[in-house]
Amino acid sequence: MHAVFRRYRIRLGAVEAAAERAHDGLVPGLRRVPGFAAYYLVHAGNDTLASIALFQTEESAAVGERLLNDWFRHDWPVFQAVPPELTRGAVLVHEELPRVAVAVTSGPRLERRNWSDRRLNRERRSGGDRRVATAAVSVSATP
Repeated sequence: MHAVFRRYRIRLGAVEAAAERAHDGLVPGLRRVPGFAAYYLVHAGNDTLASIALFQTEESAAVGERLLNDWFRHDWPVFQAVPPELTRGAVLVHEELPRVAVAVTSGPRLERRNWSDRRLNRERRSGGDRRVATAAVSVSATP
């Protein structure tokens, strides 16, 4: 895994417009780079943006860096950005949480439950079931 870091200073008040332009103009190009893994654009305060682009190989990081340079040169003059500080290198430690997919159906539903908890003696003696509202949620972890 290889990372490309960039730090931009842009004109006052242009952070949201710059982020929108990055989302609409840069990200689709990065997705087409073989080995592209992720891109993050962070508002670092004081009209400063920092970006992190992650790639699977050093070669794909070099292609991604050229794309970032071209995009900055052609698309960002409107933001009067100072040329960015650049850093590129191999990722030494990488850890992320397992990805979890969650599907939620609309609204709660009533479900019969058989209560065996001793704290619910009254419900258990009176037939053992009562209606409770539950939300149907399906969770599956993907590697």
